Amino acid sequence: MNPLSILRQFIKGLVTETAPNQMAMGIAFGFLLGLIPKANLTAQLIIILLMVLKTNLPMALLSLMVTSVLAPVFDKITDPIGYYLLNSPALYPLWAKLYNMPIMPWTDFNNTTLLGGLILGTILFAPAYILGKKFGIAYNKKFKEKIINSKIVKTFKQSWLLEWYFKEGI
Repeated sequence: MNPLSILRQFIKGLVTETAPNQMAMGIAFGFLLGLIPKANLTAQLIIILLMVLKTNLPMALLSLMVTSVLAPVFDKITDPIGYYLLNSPALYPLWAKLYNMPIMPWTDFNNTTLLGGLILGTILFAPAYILGKKFGIAYNKKFKEKIINSKIVKTFKQSWLLEWYFKEGI
């Protein structure tokens, strides 16, 4: 995917699919993804879920980037949570059973930061969704028209070369 196509998809996501619940779901999933390490099957499954559900991908990406920048701060919370759960004697049989399943080790559930991030992200998913919905309502009232009428969006809409290249408008 080339940079113009990425920019086009990002702009399209800012001016379409802006229902407050779609934006809220994107923000909540981006927050959850930002809390966990990305190089594992768990993160990939969350990305697939993000794409399958009707969410606003630009908001998910923005939320993911902001949360990822703040991840070192969150790691001070998520790592002890994961460490506590992984070292709990009552849960040893569960962890052993999961680790001996065929695909489960690829989920990296035995990483303290991932497990703690997944738990914290799941707990904070509903508050992130509620705040995201409020943001979506405010965005639609104040910013959507400004973005639609901005020079870059108008350039994309009016450019016959880009129109020809993408074979559909924004």
